[in-house]
Amino acid sequence: MLRLLKYDWKRNANLSLGLLAVLVLLQIAIGVIGNVRGWEQAIILLLSIMLYVMTGIILIILASKTYENNIKAYSRRLLPIRPVWSAVSSIVLWWIFSLVLGLLVTAHYFIYTKFVFKDFWWPQELLVADVTDWFGIIFMTGWSLTYLMVSILLSITIGASVSLRGKAGTWIGLLAFIVIQNTVSWVEHILFRGYDVLLFRIDSLEYSDTAVNAQLMPSASFMTVGQLLFEGVIIVLMLVLINYLMSRKVEI
Repeated sequence: MLRLLKYDWKRNANLSLGLLAVLVLLQIAIGVIGNVRGWEQAIILLLSIMLYVMTGIILIILASKTYENNIKAYSRRLLPIRPVWSAVSSIVLWWIFSLVLGLLVTAHYFIYTKFVFKDFWWPQELLVADVTDWFGIIFMTGWSLTYLMVSILLSITIGASVSLRGKAGTWIGLLAFIVIQNTVSWVEHILFRGYDVLLFRIDSLEYSDTAVNAQLMPSASFMTVGQLLFEGVIIVLMLVLINYLMSRKVEI
């Protein structure tokens, strides 16, 4: 798997790191121009968040396209490894780039609040019960995105396993993704009555000309151990199905 990861890194490193470099330049431009021209801090914050979200979506797309190209590559299929490792390699590569993106967000947060706008609402008014809640939020975010990533890769594999010409495989993969997401969500809701998808709730909000003061509390309802085990089993089953489809159904 490390060899696959090395190949995937070489293929995507320049594009992904270039994307992150452009993100940094755009964030600097927004911060400098916004503060020089006297934009409201809420506008600067909104633009920054939009850029980070768009970058995260693009990284998911890049990892998905890498996997799609790998399952169609004849040289990859000849390697003496289990086909599922191609999916795992794409997921690990996405983890790496997402970690870099997370570090950029953290660095941006500390630099901006320390040197640019010290009265910014986030560091002073954000209330969290303890450090454990932060780790829980980070874990839930990573877990949910990983589950989403595995679902996307399985949908791509299902689409590639359909021996139809044209774009039929793409549409079937999209339909498979919708079915997987809705079916698992429905079963999870039946078994566990779901959980609060909101990571934060706003307790109070005050706005003035110079700052936005808000008290945000972490949602009291997180995933239970049973839900984690259930989704963990689903992830394993999806990886097993990916391995089976690539071994028996996906044609080069």
